[in-house]
Amino acid sequence: GLVGSEMCIRDSFVTLTRKSMSRILLNTKTWLLFVLLLGISLSAWAQSDDFNTWTKFKVNHKIDSRFSVSGDLELRMKDDVSKLDRWGLTVGGSYRPYSFLNLGVGYETHLRNLGDSDWKFRHRYHITATVSFRYQWLKVAVRERFQQTFDRGNSETRLRSRLKLSYAPTKGIVSPYFSVEIYQSLDDVSFWRADRMRYRPGVEIALAKRWSLDAFYCYQYASSQGRHIAGIEVGYSF
Repeated sequence: GLVGSEMCIRDSFVTLTRKSMSRILLNTKTWLLFVLLLGISLSAWAQSDDFNTWTKFKVNHKIDSRFSVSGDLELRMKDDVSKLDRWGLTVGGSYRPYSFLNLGVGYETHLRNLGDSDWKFRHRYHITATVSFRYQWLKVAVRERFQQTFDRGNSETRLRSRLKLSYAPTKGIVSPYFSVEIYQSLDDVSFWRADRMRYRPGVEIALAKRWSLDAFYCYQYASSQGRHIAGIEVGYSF
């Protein structure tokens, strides 16, 4: 009986140790992946690039298990955070026909600072489809967004394709992620032109039952000028 008890205790200890080591290795691999992706983005730093900040407050109301409506208010700074870039307001809705598929529509208005006391108003609509799935601790989301922007009688049509990888623990409030997004122009009939690329590592934190925080760094590559962006997004859901 004593030998059997010792063997039972030993087996339990070994099992507990293995589980603990698995968790430690999993967390270590996750953070190493996040740091690696962050380093790749930071390596794109250039002297001529501009430094911006983006601040957004988001509200989301879930009507039922499939439908929800949302609204965003955004402020952007530019020229090394010395000038106001734009104010933005977005309203939209989403529908989830399946657990892995989310469809959305939205309308945006922007008040942009062109410099020399000249401000410009523009507006756009967008249609979005997002497919996501989860494998153990990894969540993968692929988003395609069609958008058309109207600006003083002119229009601009783009397709935005984004891949997002995130650490999604079953328990916990912190979820680091990395996304890459490409903008393609649809205005040219003969070919598509990649207007810009965005590389965005960040971390999402569940602050409370209804509140969330997304803190991120984003490098935006464009032929005209690159941008380094530090951003904060605060979300409220009800």
